[in-house]
Amino acid sequence: MNQWYLYHLLMGIIGLSVGFVGFSEILSQGISLGTSLMAVGALAILSQTGYALFIRESSELTERQSIEIVAIGAILCSAGALLHILV
Repeated sequence: MNQWYLYHLLMGIIGLSVGFVGFSEILSQGISLGTSLMAVGALAILSQTGYALFIRESSELTERQSIEIVAIGAILCSAGALLHILV
């Protein structure tokens, strides 16, 4: 798989994980500053990922885009969202 697509796929997973936690907290406990910022941040990540995949702005990763760091972040965000569901 192309690293550029993998990077944006992992960023989408991070956005979904953070958005799930943010929106579930808003629905269960109401709106607060932290949950609102989580929801807005998740929407921003998902919007940027969708835009990049739709426009295909660049097929090469820049030196600041690290697959390894994003993969670790996606795993941690997914684990946090899973723990949020279970606990």
